[in-house]
Amino acid sequence: MDSKKQKLLLEYLISSTDTFAICEGIVEPDYFDPEFRNALFFIKKYYNEYNTTPTPAQIDAETGVELKLQDTSPDQLNYTTSEIEKYCQDRALEKAVLGAPKLIAENNREQLAEDVKEAILISLHRELGTNYYEDVQERLERMLAAPPTFSTGWRDVDELLYGGISRKELLLVAANTGGGKSILLANLGYNFASQGKNVLYVTLELSQDIVSQRYDTMHTGIGRKDWQGHVSEIVTKVTAFKDKHGRIDVVRMASGTSANQIRAYLKEYYLVTSITPDLLIVDYLDKMNPNEKFILDVFTKDKLCSEQLRDIGEDYDIYVATASQLNRSAVGATSHDHSQIAGGISKIHEADIYISLIFTDAMKAAGEMALIFQKTRNSDGSGSTVYLKWDPKYLRLLDMTGAASGITFNKKDNSDGLQENFLNDEPRSGKSLLDLMG
Repeated sequence: MDSKKQKLLLEYLISSTDTFAICEGIVEPDYFDPEFRNALFFIKKYYNEYNTTPTPAQIDAETGVELKLQDTSPDQLNYTTSEIEKYCQDRALEKAVLGAPKLIAENNREQLAEDVKEAILISLHRELGTNYYEDVQERLERMLAAPPTFSTGWRDVDELLYGGISRKELLLVAANTGGGKSILLANLGYNFASQGKNVLYVTLELSQDIVSQRYDTMHTGIGRKDWQGHVSEIVTKVTAFKDKHGRIDVVRMASGTSANQIRAYLKEYYLVTSITPDLLIVDYLDKMNPNEKFILDVFTKDKLCSEQLRDIGEDYDIYVATASQLNRSAVGATSHDHSQIAGGISKIHEADIYISLIFTDAMKAAGEMALIFQKTRNSDGSGSTVYLKWDPKYLRLLDMTGAASGITFNKKDNSDGLQENFLNDEPRSGKSLLDLMG
């Protein structure tokens, strides 16, 4: 764009505080030719300090750039803001393209993808939101047509979450090593698929075949120990579910995968399948790296990974579930709190739902898993515990049938007032959770 048009856009920006307020977030000095950059830098700095734009005389005195005020009546506002938006989009994309050869030579494809993404996403926020008192009927009808939550497949979990989990939100589960994180995520995927939803399971730890074999067992009851003698039976039974269930895709990605790499995969996945998954499972969060390089502290790393994974859910309008380890203080614990999350507590801050699991060998023998709801942003479920039935033959977590679980959090005291630990692992109803910690 020639300098005459660039100068006109700057004049639009200073001629109306409304115009500048709308466009301030997308205009950058390096989108303009060098002769105008100091002027825009001064205008932005002045606006941030005084909440208004400087006069042409002030700009001339500070930067030597002569500008004049333009007519920016209300009927001109749409034109001026649209012109500025288009200009910024074009210059940002041009900047990304010109910087591409250097980034490719440095093998920095993540930064290249981020630069292109930022250029494509540049836009003015024209959505004015919901007029609460005027849009009541339309809002409620829209929510009835597209319910805000979707069932997890577990009755008691749905009840605590006011119907299930929501699109654009991040579900985080945590457990000790071998404590059932991947099993719960796989079961969530099975539950979604059984309700006709499409599931993408990204594994950053286990192989695609191991995760797929878990789904074999969930569908057939034939485990990894015995599968070799039942190939035809597995094929027949799994294939029978194909038309009844949604799609499940399992992909192994390297440890250290970033949200940008998952985004790139989602784009390729859509090009091949014409499908955007309803549920994205990432197993698991601790194995991810942020888009940015050279993040030294764990708090920031986990905050960025959680934010960037949650942003995928927002941008693609999908459900997102992932997991994290608990630290050593949770080993043997009969209750959990936020301090027991491994790494940075920031990952809990970014999650919409945070559930920690207790699934010891004794509890497996008793056929139960405890889900402790530590954070539920959009319901009052925090502090509650739900028990699911464990079916080891099918690797399935199911609703409890009949009466509620006999396992409770009530601590037993002996006659000396000291906590009594029971080491008997025999599965039987009526034990406390402490009993089953063994």
